[in-house]
Amino acid sequence: MCGISPSLLKTWLFLAQSTDDSLAHAKFLAHKKIKTHFVSIALAQLHLEQIQDTEIEVVVL
Repeated sequence: MCGISPSLLKTWLFLAQSTDDSLAHAKFLAHKKIKTHFVSIALAQLHLEQIQDTEIEVVVL
């Protein structure tokens, strides 16, 4: 899908799902990056799972 490393994507997902108020700005920026590259957090998680497990096959209907 894109050339973003799994480590960076994991960091973005962590920040986007964080409930820590001190990370509010980082959370906003991470969510913006995810939306730009993957459209949603769910698709970013799916992409990460697909990278980590080569047996997962994604079919778009």
